Amino acid sequence: MAKGYGLWAAAGAILLHTPLGAKAPERRCVLQSRVAAPVVRDDRRLYFRGQPDRRQSYIAVFKGGDCSGLTPFATAVVETTGAGYCEGDKVRAVILPSAISGPICVIDHLMPFAGDVDDPVPDESGNN
Repeated sequence: MAKGYGLWAAAGAILLHTPLGAKAPERRCVLQSRVAAPVVRDDRRLYFRGQPDRRQSYIAVFKGGDCSGLTPFATAVVETTGAGYCEGDKVRAVILPSAISGPICVIDHLMPFAGDVDDPVPDESGNN
């Protein structure tokens, strides 16, 4: 029997996502319709530009720190489980045209970011 998934709206484009009938913790998600396709920044961070407002963008923070396979020359492939990009989704960097895959990285959380792809990202304390 297939399990259904429940989506509940939270603040703005953030969703809480938990399989129905499951005891797993809720996962925070960003609707794919609210952001453009992910782009690898020059600083090797994964950037999701807010649509239509770039001030509602996100930067992926990975479990264990940086995602070593992400480079500006890579295409990021995100394995999603629903209509959003969520905590726990797997990201793989692919170098084209060879289609060589890098290591799999797991999204810890999506940090709200009110900037464009080339803007500096503040650290945890708010400094650039």
